[in-house]
Amino acid sequence: MRGQRPTTLRAVFEECQKGHQNLTKLLAALRNIHATHPDPAQFQAEFIHYLKHSLVVFRREPAVERTLEFVAKFAGSFATEAGSGSDEEKENKGGNKKFHMDLFDFLLKSHNANSQAVRFRACQLINKMLNALGEDAEVDDDLYDRIFECMLMRLRDKIPAIRVQAVLALTRLQDPSDQSCAVITAYQYLLGCDPNPDVRRAILSCIAPSTHTLSGVLQRVRDVNQSVRVMAFKVLAEKFHIRALTIAQRLQVLQQGLNDRAEAVREVCGTKLLQSWLRLFEGNILDLLGCLDVETTCGTDEDVTTGNPTGEETIEAAVMWMFKQTPTDELITNFDLLKESHVVPLESLSCESALYWRCLCQYVKSLGTEGEEYLDRLLPNLTALCDYVQSHLQTLPSVEGGLDMTSAVDDHLRKEFVAQQLMMILGIPDLTDEVGRKRLRSLVHDMLLSGNMTRPLLKLLILRYCSVQPDQEARIREVVEVIADIREPITVLETSLSQEQMRQKELKLASIRVQLNEAREEMDQLVSAQEFQKAAEMKGRVDELELSKSDLLEEMQPQTQEVRTEKNDSVTLLRCLTIAAEMLQTLTLKGLSPTLRTLVDSLMLTGIQSQDPAVRNMAVRCLGLTAVLCKDTAVQYLPLFLQASQVDLDAIQVTALRIVFDLLLIFGLKAFGAEQQNQGGEGEGETEEPQQATPNNTANSLLSILTGMLDSENTDIRTNAAEGLAKLMMSGRVLSGKLLSRLLLLWYNPTTEDDTHLRHCLGTFFPMFAFSGRSTQECVEEAFLPTLQTLLDAPDTSPLATVDVGNVGSLLTTLTSRTNMRQFCVERTGKPDLPRDMEDYSAHDNLALKLCNEVLKDTYSPDVRMFCKILGNMEPTASSTAHLKDLYVLSQQITQELDDRLSLRSIEHFQKTLCELCPGLTGEGQGDTSQTGQQEGGSTENQQSTEHQGETSQTEQQEGGSTENQQKGSTEHQGETGAKESTEQTQDKEDTGEQGSSQASEQLSVLESSVLTAVENVDQLEDNVFATPAPPTNKKAQKGKSTAAKRKPVAKTPGKTSARRGKKKADWESDSDADAEASVSESPAPASRPRSSRKAATRTRVNLKDLLSDSGSDASHDDALIV
Repeated sequence: MRGQRPTTLRAVFEECQKGHQNLTKLLAALRNIHATHPDPAQFQAEFIHYLKHSLVVFRREPAVERTLEFVAKFAGSFATEAGSGSDEEKENKGGNKKFHMDLFDFLLKSHNANSQAVRFRACQLINKMLNALGEDAEVDDDLYDRIFECMLMRLRDKIPAIRVQAVLALTRLQDPSDQSCAVITAYQYLLGCDPNPDVRRAILSCIAPSTHTLSGVLQRVRDVNQSVRVMAFKVLAEKFHIRALTIAQRLQVLQQGLNDRAEAVREVCGTKLLQSWLRLFEGNILDLLGCLDVETTCGTDEDVTTGNPTGEETIEAAVMWMFKQTPTDELITNFDLLKESHVVPLESLSCESALYWRCLCQYVKSLGTEGEEYLDRLLPNLTALCDYVQSHLQTLPSVEGGLDMTSAVDDHLRKEFVAQQLMMILGIPDLTDEVGRKRLRSLVHDMLLSGNMTRPLLKLLILRYCSVQPDQEARIREVVEVIADIREPITVLETSLSQEQMRQKELKLASIRVQLNEAREEMDQLVSAQEFQKAAEMKGRVDELELSKSDLLEEMQPQTQEVRTEKNDSVTLLRCLTIAAEMLQTLTLKGLSPTLRTLVDSLMLTGIQSQDPAVRNMAVRCLGLTAVLCKDTAVQYLPLFLQASQVDLDAIQVTALRIVFDLLLIFGLKAFGAEQQNQGGEGEGETEEPQQATPNNTANSLLSILTGMLDSENTDIRTNAAEGLAKLMMSGRVLSGKLLSRLLLLWYNPTTEDDTHLRHCLGTFFPMFAFSGRSTQECVEEAFLPTLQTLLDAPDTSPLATVDVGNVGSLLTTLTSRTNMRQFCVERTGKPDLPRDMEDYSAHDNLALKLCNEVLKDTYSPDVRMFCKILGNMEPTASSTAHLKDLYVLSQQITQELDDRLSLRSIEHFQKTLCELCPGLTGEGQGDTSQTGQQEGGSTENQQSTEHQGETSQTEQQEGGSTENQQKGSTEHQGETGAKESTEQTQDKEDTGEQGSSQASEQLSVLESSVLTAVENVDQLEDNVFATPAPPTNKKAQKGKSTAAKRKPVAKTPGKTSARRGKKKADWESDSDADAEASVSESPAPASRPRSSRKAATRTRVNLKDLLSDSGSDASHDDALIV
């Protein structure tokens, strides 16, 4: 009844399952029942009885969840009352506390039950009861220890849901102040080792924040599961202060979160983590940027070849996320550093403000037409902006003289970073203003000639110059002129007269001055006498003297002359080469202009001969950028690059190696055949003549040089070599199974475990390459068995000996699977259609044949199990019924040879796959098995032997062909001839016995016995040839001995395979071989090898010869296919 209060425990448990609307009334009713119950022990027993009905349900049923929640609150109410009130009340409520303790005792005793449902519900209820306690609640030490021990045991439960509840139950038992807390230690262990993501996510939500647990949480931001990564960012946002992380950790967290492939992870990082950090600084983005140390993070010249975002890109992404959360008008209003001139005063311009200003301008410009109005409020006109930037650039100290290692270095780095941000801002305004464009061009020209520009600034200046000068030819001429002015600056030479010459000039000047004064006085007198004609003549005399005086004074002054002097110091060469390299990177020309050819001869070749490694490295880079533009230049300087990649310093070797791979990718290997023809003889055989060298041989020699760098001890050289070879194969320039095998072995080599870039590069390359088409599938097929054989033959001292060969085989099987290739096509194109050239091709068909032959080659090898496992995972196609029949025959032979259960199980799975593709194989297989059984069973009776010979002949006529019949006929003829000769000898001896005395009868009996022995020997010979005898004892031993008698002795090289063979198997082989030798030695004719084994081998070769030749698996050459 809805209006009535339940009066029994059963009614209460039934009502608590229906909903939480009457939870308070139910708690009051249950407390009333408990208070009025005459026997508390009976109440507790009845309570636990009804509780057990919920504990046996493993599914998360709503009714069970409500029941457990109700029980936890009821038990928690007793614990709360037991700790409050007066002493008398505590004594009266002692029974209530006992009920609470007894319920815990029951659950702790049930935690290790056999039923996973009971273990799960016990841990869950313990967790709910602990959470129902107040924050200030106290737990007895004994109960604490018992919960602690039991839940630690449940952390090792095999059911993930139980481990999750155990993790939640231990939440309140943590002690963050204790560095050796067992709970936190267990949490950290499971956080890194538990395979279930729910457990890891539960630990993240429960773990206490401390410096001891921070490292484990930071590791989970790179977890393989998306939900765990989301929880890790939430925990960092809610539990850890930004100052608890180092600057490197802050940047790492932002880099992982903002560049995660999952949208949910990027969202939680941008909205929760960044916003929580921003709230710590009261919404001031500049203060937050100060905690990220933008000057050091963005100012470093990082290597961008790793593919990871740089620190500057990470900070830009973080600032853009914060901009998206705020209205644009509010952003500009809050940026109060801008004055009326729309620029930040130079004295207020810091690294954080410059970065924020640049990011804000870029964000506003990205808004399109909506942001044009806001952009006018952030930037002045282009002319005023150029003047503002130039005023800051002029404050940079010169880098030619070096810097004092004091505060001047920090000040220079700060000004350089600000200058970089201002140069980026110059690329934001519109260049339609002709006056502003000319001013920007003049600024770039002046700054290039300035001596205080570093490499990052030179790169930005060239980019700005490209925007104002789109014509590439004109840009080349102007930049080369700038380089000429830097390397050959104009100097003024001053020449002065000697002292003697100066004294002569002074005397002459004094004489002229005297004559000039006299002429002027005489001219004045003539004017006074009004003799104007003579006065005019005297005026001309005065002018001549004045001119002579001025000429003489000019000769006495020091003479100046402008002269260009070439500078070859390291600083100047490095600066010129840097400008040239940045300019060459912006060109898209096909060929070299005369200006560039002059630059190569005058600057780049000079830099390569420099003793400074930095200059030499930049010169090699410039020459490589030039060779990319022209094929003839690439062919001319390729030997130089190869030499630099082998004998120079490590940094220069890496640069030269990258250039070599770039040239091969652009022009192909055949382009360098003629130039490298003479050098190709070193990698080829000594018997070849130089006239017989071909471009293919040259390419192989070049590839052998590059492949040899995979064994370099330098990590950068090895990584760049592997990446370059992978690019060559991915682009189709090279197709080689040997090369692919080398890359696979390098990927699995334990020595490259720490090289994350190499592992990531090759891990991305293998599926992309393998699923590109038929030619790449054939390449993987060619590398399949050689790769496995290399790993199997690796000595114990090699790092490859520790590689899991089965894992490698599984990867190669996956890469050659048509199903996986179809999935790859779906992800790439959205359609499950395979390439046209893959419609009638399957690598697994050919690989299955190779694996079968590999197993039959040595069935006692310890590697047979691995080959059979790979064979069981093969996916042959139904394109050819004859091919499937051949595979089925080979699989039947393998089942007859092997005794290992796991191997036979894999072969049975493979046979099942074949029968599903071709249902008619089952009947044929049974017929073959019965015939084989007759051959193995054998008999010593002549009649059974004759019948067996007839069956064998019929089988051989169907399978073996005319050649085997001829062999059989010749053997039978030999047996009949031997019997006939024995009979003739017996007849002669019988005639002699009739003519002799009584001794003839005794000789006759002896001869008759010899005849019978001869006939028996002939029959035994026939039995040995056509049916291998087997002992009638143990069937398994019989099969093993007959197999050993039939097998052809295979010459084995001493090594890993022979060393692994056990003593038991060796004894078994020796016993089988002894039986076989004994059976042959008793025959009248020698038989080095049983005929049945010879027939089986002949049949296998005849049946598979054409198919192997068609598939190309028996190709003798492994030369790379050059495109």
